[in-house]
Amino acid sequence: MALSRTAADWSRPPVVRVTLTGEATRNRLDEETLAELTAVLDEAEAAPGVQVLVLDAVGDAFCAGWALDSLESAWRERIAAVGELLTRLRTSPLITVAYVDGAALGGGVGLAAACDQVVVSERASFRMTEVLLGLVPAAILPVVARRVGGHRAYGWALTARELSGAQAVEAGLADRQGGRDGLRRVLIALRAADPAALVALKRYHAELAPAPARYEERVAEVLGPRLADPRTHRRLADFREQGLIA
Repeated sequence: MALSRTAADWSRPPVVRVTLTGEATRNRLDEETLAELTAVLDEAEAAPGVQVLVLDAVGDAFCAGWALDSLESAWRERIAAVGELLTRLRTSPLITVAYVDGAALGGGVGLAAACDQVVVSERASFRMTEVLLGLVPAAILPVVARRVGGHRAYGWALTARELSGAQAVEAGLADRQGGRDGLRRVLIALRAADPAALVALKRYHAELAPAPARYEERVAEVLGPRLADPRTHRRLADFREQGLIA
């Protein structure tokens, strides 16, 4: 498929690098972006010799979360696609690595947290902003909680607390600092390991912390009332008018 929201680099096997290129929308997760990420993941899993998928982005934002336009008609499909992508990153036989060099907001926090390793630069920051918009981080909270613990993730979501890259590493939301050099060191370590052992380890790790029961159904049940509330849409309209969201 032709890529318009992402760019894929297949030139350095066994690593495939996927870059979010929607700088104008701060790399938000709209339908096109979600479809392209899923398609590249499908292709990488099927390609012989590919072992690692690196996800990064251009611009000041790693990912500003899921697209907030057309929520009245498209939210169920969009949330389902977000949930599917997070599950795929977490359970893929590929080792997934997020390189966060900028702001991860809302769903962008979940996108990074779903990966096996998260490397941050000095510019990295993380913030679950949903409650500020009248929403609930229903799709990403289980993913973040799996990394840092339930109450800590809940507290961050409750207060929309912003974390620096260093704070994220200290809390376990990210794994390594050091920018591009830190990413290089992670990739060197992964190349040194036995590929089959990595796959077996990842599968076992997923079994130790399975996804919540009825995950996608519960996300829809939690978000449905929020998105049916006119106050939520007025709040989103105010943020959009101020230029704070796309």
